[in-house]
Amino acid sequence: MLRVKVSDRRNILRNFHAKVIRLLRLAAPRGWAGGELSLAVVDGREMTRLNRRFTGRRGQTDVLAFPLADGPSPALVVGEIVVNASLAAREARRRGAEPIHELTLYALHGALHLAGYDDHSPQDRSAMYAREEVILRQAGIPYTRRLPKLRRAPVCPSRVKGG
Repeated sequence: MLRVKVSDRRNILRNFHAKVIRLLRLAAPRGWAGGELSLAVVDGREMTRLNRRFTGRRGQTDVLAFPLADGPSPALVVGEIVVNASLAAREARRRGAEPIHELTLYALHGALHLAGYDDHSPQDRSAMYAREEVILRQAGIPYTRRLPKLRRAPVCPSRVKGG
């Protein structure tokens, strides 16, 4: 079973930790069994700093996914997902959703990036969003994404040129 460690200094997820962990386990490919995944919840200021440092882009993003392993091993550390709680709160208000559900969507989106999904072409984005919806429904979490496409695609730092 995938081990998930959550770093949430402000306790934003509160009693939602178990649901987020279940969600990330549902998204995990079989090859991640026995591995470890880290989820960090940060504010907009921290996300802006991380986005600039690891992608070279200015401003905030909703999620960053850092792959930390190239293949299965007994001590597999799959990766780290960093989600932006500040942006989740704003987007949730705009979409008429609960901030916790928006934040959970970001965590799932990051996990799917680590699992090999991409969202840079319309076909890939459609497949990724469909997978998000299925997993969220399995976990009993409402699907908050209502836009046909992202304003700016999240970046997996290992896929950034020069990174």
